[in-house]
Amino acid sequence: VTCPALEMPAHGAVNCSHPSVELTWGTTCEFTCEEGFTLPRPATLQCGSSGAWDRQQPSCAAVRCEAVTWPEEGLVTCDHAPADLTYRSRCDFRCSEGYVLDGTSSIECTAQGQWSEPGPGSELNSVLPLMFSSVTCPALEMPAHGSVNCSHPKGQRQESPQSLLTISFCISVVQCEPLSSPEKGSMDCSHGAGNFTYNTACHFSCLEGWRLNGSHVLECSHSGNWSASLPTCEASEQVTYVSVGIAATSASLLSTASFLLWLARHF
Repeated sequence: VTCPALEMPAHGAVNCSHPSVELTWGTTCEFTCEEGFTLPRPATLQCGSSGAWDRQQPSCAAVRCEAVTWPEEGLVTCDHAPADLTYRSRCDFRCSEGYVLDGTSSIECTAQGQWSEPGPGSELNSVLPLMFSSVTCPALEMPAHGSVNCSHPKGQRQESPQSLLTISFCISVVQCEPLSSPEKGSMDCSHGAGNFTYNTACHFSCLEGWRLNGSHVLECSHSGNWSASLPTCEASEQVTYVSVGIAATSASLLSTASFLLWLARHF
């Protein structure tokens, strides 16, 4: 008893247990695929006693990665359409003005149907869409300035299809150095006290009798620097004259007191 010849699959190969020309009863044939392709069905066929293979010949399908999502503060650009992100497809990321990227700037679809690992320094070591065989992985903490969405509820076991875990990139807002109110003055910032993020504007003023030396408004730029140096409050001319008058009066009183003390000692 012999079974029909098997066709060589596209992007794959077939190896049989009996290296003879005729595929006799009991022969097993195993199918394999090239890198970047996978078998959706069992890869081993066996020739039955009736002269038929026990299952249909499989074919190699291109490995695909899930579409990549991106928060409102950034943009993702891929070299293929979302439905055609196959092996070695590439996606690049960039942020809106005033935001910096926390993690790798580009990812690539691997032969396992997963996006490549993020670069060093990324929290949780998985801030990209990843594929897991089931929801039995350790619990993940909520990333700073990000979110975690799972395709299956917590505790639900899913063997096939694979569970999809999507973690948004974490975006850090640009910060400028903290500012403090100048001596004899006050400071009022648009984003509230202690919040010195991108686009924050701080207004400065001085107490009555004091003059502001420097810019009245400082703005935090997208580079993380203030638009000008911190201003200071200097005494106005009126305050200076009063200070000089007080000093002169004090000196006059001191001289008079010294003269009276000299008279008391001699008379």
